[in-house]
Amino acid sequence: MTMVRVLAADDLESAIELLASSLDDIPLYRWVLGEHIGDLALRRWLAEILVRPFVDAGCVVGAHRQKGLVGILVWRAHDVALSPEGKPPLVPADFAAVAAVPGLRERTIQLLTSTRLPPPAEDAVDLRIAAVMPEARGGSVLTELMGEVERFCVSALRPYYAWTGSERLRDWFVHEWGAAPFATENRNGLELYGVVSERPPRIRGQRTA
Repeated sequence: MTMVRVLAADDLESAIELLASSLDDIPLYRWVLGEHIGDLALRRWLAEILVRPFVDAGCVVGAHRQKGLVGILVWRAHDVALSPEGKPPLVPADFAAVAAVPGLRERTIQLLTSTRLPPPAEDAVDLRIAAVMPEARGGSVLTELMGEVERFCVSALRPYYAWTGSERLRDWFVHEWGAAPFATENRNGLELYGVVSERPPRIRGQRTA
């Protein structure tokens, strides 16, 4: 049985561990780590800066089973601040781990300062990162995580969208969730695909084949 809920500060370490173990499945972050993809400490560092601001803002949904956290979905509505109570989401000390690592340092700067990938609409909900443990893939975990965001979008009358470097994930959104491609972009040699839902998305069980 899977329990899906919004992650809190107490869940941060579990979320970091899960994402760190999944980074080589995400083309953009595999590019950031480059030759350091096998360095667990650097994987954990990248996972933390990617997920911690969103946990603090209440924008990470997690799927739990008896053995613990098995999946996360990081998302953000455009009007959700990542600086609760004025606290910056990231500070210079967060980058000390890579300040002296050539290649990774430059790629991290490029990631953080590059032009934002365009949304299909200004109020569209951004699905930023999805990660599921290998033993839980191929089942209902990602579907259940997506359901949480889908229900928010229905209540707010907003579409959701995602940018992904994975053709498999792009096709999953299109065929399983009725999303439509809206753009492609090449960043740092990676082909990235944008997909967007209807406004609002139709609940999964109400879709026609």
